[in-house]
Amino acid sequence: MDTVDYDQLNDDYGWLVGGAAIAVYVALALIVLIAYVRIIQKAGYSGWWVLVALVPILNVIMFFVFAFARWPVLRGLDAARPGQTYQR
Repeated sequence: MDTVDYDQLNDDYGWLVGGAAIAVYVALALIVLIAYVRIIQKAGYSGWWVLVALVPILNVIMFFVFAFARWPVLRGLDAARPGQTYQR
């Protein structure tokens, strides 16, 4: 009876499992990145702001600025209401 050498099995197919894991990671990262860009655009900012999320300390600062700042889209909606003026 032949015995299966599991170390050889891992060496033969390890690249396939690793490659699949990398492909899944890249696909998920792209989906999350696209979602972030859409959210930022709906808030009225440029989608390029998502690149700031890649800078370690600046991403936390950006998070708080976007959380507590008056979004441009809301300023535009306020200005569009009758009797309202645009406030900056």
